[in-house]
Amino acid sequence: MVDVGQQKQIQVNWKLFSLKLINKEREVPEDYKILHEIGLKALRVAAAVRAEFGNESVGKIYTAMGACYHHDEGDIDEPAALEKILQTCGLPTRLASAANNESLDKDIQADMDQAIAKAGTDVGVPQIVLDGGQGPGFFGPVMSPAPTGEDAVKFWDAIIAAGSMPGFFELKRTREVEPIFGERPEV
Repeated sequence: MVDVGQQKQIQVNWKLFSLKLINKEREVPEDYKILHEIGLKALRVAAAVRAEFGNESVGKIYTAMGACYHHDEGDIDEPAALEKILQTCGLPTRLASAANNESLDKDIQADMDQAIAKAGTDVGVPQIVLDGGQGPGFFGPVMSPAPTGEDAVKFWDAIIAAGSMPGFFELKRTREVEPIFGERPEV
């Protein structure tokens, strides 16, 4: 999304979506519950960042957290790890304490309510809602590895065309590989 946003001059309005909150009434394997709790704590930090520093900073911290966790296989569950990520993004390390601030869950839920209104309840992350939140929404895409450069734009245009069609619900196949990450994204 960052790559395509830069290439096509798309303003990305970063929103928060918790798998822990959406799955609170569902049967979820114990190891997923642990991961979802870690994700919720990270989202609380992102919510605190947004409240104080705005949308652009959410994009920075979201990218840094994702790179740390997915690319570097690093920890995002400990205060010291969150402080390091915040520092990397030029943000105050004091915001790491937001990880345990349950009052921020209402901000996360508000974002989720907007996404669910557009994409439904049978979704996860990532989600895209078009036209500043006024257009159609959908879950995905999930790709490994993610395309970059011209391929990213070509794919973006294709999923936007599909996702904009009334009556389009799903396009899916079995995942055959574990996530493949390219170079670490710049923050």
